[in-house]
Amino acid sequence: MKKFLYSSLLLILASNLCAQDWERRHQFAKSYFGISNFIVPSLSNRSLLNEQGEVQSFERSGFLTPSINLGATHFWGHADFFISISTIDIKFGEDEIDNSIRLGTFTGLRIYPFPTKEQTIRPYVGYRFSPFRYKQKDGTNQSFKFTRVKSVFDIGLGIQLKKLYLTLDYGRVVNSSFTNYLSKTVTARDHFPEHLFQIGFNFAIETTAPANTDLNKAANRSFSASNRNGFFVGAGFSAAFPTTSSSYVTELYPYLDDKSFPTVFPDLVVGYHFSKIDLVTSLSYRPMKQERSAFGFRQQISRNSIIAEVYKFVGDYHGFAPYVGMGLGYENLQFSEAEQDVTIDEFSENKLSPAILFGWDIRPSEKGDWWVLRTNLRYYPFLEIEQQSKKLSLKHLEFNFIQFVWYPQRLRAYKRLQL
Repeated sequence: MKKFLYSSLLLILASNLCAQDWERRHQFAKSYFGISNFIVPSLSNRSLLNEQGEVQSFERSGFLTPSINLGATHFWGHADFFISISTIDIKFGEDEIDNSIRLGTFTGLRIYPFPTKEQTIRPYVGYRFSPFRYKQKDGTNQSFKFTRVKSVFDIGLGIQLKKLYLTLDYGRVVNSSFTNYLSKTVTARDHFPEHLFQIGFNFAIETTAPANTDLNKAANRSFSASNRNGFFVGAGFSAAFPTTSSSYVTELYPYLDDKSFPTVFPDLVVGYHFSKIDLVTSLSYRPMKQERSAFGFRQQISRNSIIAEVYKFVGDYHGFAPYVGMGLGYENLQFSEAEQDVTIDEFSENKLSPAILFGWDIRPSEKGDWWVLRTNLRYYPFLEIEQQSKKLSLKHLEFNFIQFVWYPQRLRAYKRLQL
């Protein structure tokens, strides 16, 4: 299925290859925001450890999760890139035991074989992924958690109106079963939801067509001709995905949530864009905190990261401009562990760690805009902490879906061109 989605996207790209037409690039993307409701009608029974230390089962209710959508249709209505930020879970009934399944932030892609446009209903296939988190308390009120990234394959309908964009789909979760700890030594099998139904209501907003002006054409010619006016600042929110298990956790504390995710964090950047050669140098700062806790034991890792980056744009496909690059991060790491709120270990250290960068800009006017939307992905292939001769992995994939990037020098030059 993944190969089908990727192949479909490549076919869309290939079928639209043509000269960089000014009118066409300003029709490339259309943004939207709105809400989705993810519906899980029912769940399988779950096990618990009662006050007598015996394993017993209990019933769980289905739930509804409202989410906030941010996204845009690209490639003239053939592809939809989006994130859905989950909020609270609303259960359909009251369970005997306090438990919850949290759907994290979904990142996804919908492929439309027939392009969506106003006043149409179009079928799509899609793929999305998100951390799924399970939390439960046992008969003695001890809590534990389990987290895994889950893939979901979708099939659905997109309804495009003048100002509204509606989606209806069914999703199948891949490999929903897992083993969880009911105590520090007792385990049981469980399942995340296997079936997801989604209803989305979104408001379409046009951010590229308004840039189709003679003034932007003149600005594009001016900014493309030299490396001046390249200073920029940017801000957005990122998530970090653990990619590798930590031997320190899996071998010494297997009841902890090994793939626990860092909290969502701000991503702040300042840099310079050498526009003529399309190369960027920048400094980015991100503060992150990761916590694992279960049965009275708590482990925390705080990470303040500053990374020097260099990346090169490798093309501009009608406003979709991908880049690749490298970075070197300075990492301030703080580690602590506590048992029943009593600190048993803590330390801090500083590290230098390389990173691989890739991402893309959405550029309505190539190099003539004073603000753009940028997507950043960073991967740290070697970052880890050594503790008791074992490894705590920080080999995270950071994903900043939408970062607002502002070029103040371009804005001033743009205003001069208006005179």
